[in-house]
Amino acid sequence: MGNILLRELSSHTYRNEQWHFFILEEDLLLGKNNENYYLIQKNTDEILPGKVQADLTYLNLVHKVKMTGLAVVDSDLYYQLLEDISLENVKRRDINSSSIQQELEALLLHAVNRGASDLHITRGDVMAKIELRINGVLVLDHQLLSSKCDELIFVLYNVQASTRDTTWNRAIAQSANILYTLNERSYRFRYEHYPIFGEGDGCYHCVLRIIPSGLSTVINPDLAKLGVSDAEVRDIQRILSNPYGVYFIAGTTGSGKSTTLKNMMEWMQINRYDDKGCFLTVEDPVEYQIYGAKQSSVLDGENGGFHSAIKSSLRRDPDVLMVGEIRDPVSSNALAGAVESGHYCFTTVHAGNIVTLLQRLSALGISSDKLSTPGFIAGLQCQKLIPVLCNNCKLDCETEILGRKFILSKVNEQGCDDCNFTGVKSRQLVMEYLIPTHRELEALANQQWLNVYSIWREKRFTSEGVSEGFAIKEKVFMHVLKKRACYHWFMMEFGAIPDTDMEVLLEKIQ
Repeated sequence: MGNILLRELSSHTYRNEQWHFFILEEDLLLGKNNENYYLIQKNTDEILPGKVQADLTYLNLVHKVKMTGLAVVDSDLYYQLLEDISLENVKRRDINSSSIQQELEALLLHAVNRGASDLHITRGDVMAKIELRINGVLVLDHQLLSSKCDELIFVLYNVQASTRDTTWNRAIAQSANILYTLNERSYRFRYEHYPIFGEGDGCYHCVLRIIPSGLSTVINPDLAKLGVSDAEVRDIQRILSNPYGVYFIAGTTGSGKSTTLKNMMEWMQINRYDDKGCFLTVEDPVEYQIYGAKQSSVLDGENGGFHSAIKSSLRRDPDVLMVGEIRDPVSSNALAGAVESGHYCFTTVHAGNIVTLLQRLSALGISSDKLSTPGFIAGLQCQKLIPVLCNNCKLDCETEILGRKFILSKVNEQGCDDCNFTGVKSRQLVMEYLIPTHRELEALANQQWLNVYSIWREKRFTSEGVSEGFAIKEKVFMHVLKKRACYHWFMMEFGAIPDTDMEVLLEKIQ
């Protein structure tokens, strides 16, 4: 290191000596000990004598700090020092009037006003990228300095979070629930964070799921709000009218499962129980507030997790029990026990279609004997949210289907004022579902998945409209034929529909 004085600083030394740490120009961490000033660097970073000497000289000449040398610390201590400094800075000022708080509130309000469901922040080495998921499409919004991004996230996590793992540390995976009031309306932001690869070791990706909090002032439990057909609404009502059983709702992240659950449970409370039912939920965490339900947030792994919470719920005289998600054999069998004791239950599962949903339930430890018991399954549902084209700017496109020409629509990638220049105006719920018959249960008892699928598909010929027996793919294409969804997007997302299935679909629509 030539003429540069180098010393190692450990946590033990730091605690037993009088050190004061501070930051200059957002990225230079300095430590003062007995009138000696040191530039602080992580031991995982390569020490470049030329750069270190340049930084020391710069500090001497520009900031008039007489530097002694370089102090090297491990990564944990380095980030702890940064957190301590930031927290101390926050404590020194009224956080409600601070510029950081104002910038943070402006960012969150901007995302809400744009109608975003998620706010993505990708922190790079120099710049951070802000993206918004609007109507299912991830849109680049703006960029800011990585140092400013760190300040915003630090305050968001350490000051605003109602539940969190520990103090914010960009180098490890973290999650939190954050409550915020924007324009006199409450919101909950579900924070998830993970470090990502970059030239330095400070890069990360975090996502804030935006969840409006509180109850609507007008409770209107109308299943038509789901946006599905009248025939599908009638089938859902049949499922919800079972005396007991479990209604499994499946889909990927962001497929609207929580919204569907909320609407169904509120309909059930008002229409089936005349606003007098005992509805209990076990969630990780609570997302939407459900009218008439007593909701509990349960951290899986704490005090027995879901299994313990489900057992407690069953001792509290429920009419209906909702378990946010079954994720292991313990929670799935606890739910099965609730159904077998005569309760109506809701839950969600990650699965893409009816058959994989059944296979997933089997893999989670619910035996085929239980699944095939009449009444155990009230209904199975898989769903997806699809982008709906902007009527003001969508474009026509011509294609041929079964020898016939169709004028369909495609997205205008330039967009317009009406759709915030995205070409997409809203999202539409599309779902496939199964109301089990004895034939399907018999095949299910023998784990004959293909036979279950074949029997379910036969229902296309007898069901009302495009309802039970039709797959998500076919129902999405129905919206393509109605010029509500983009034909090119459909072909990239789902691929072509076999001619025999297309014939059935076209006949039903016409």
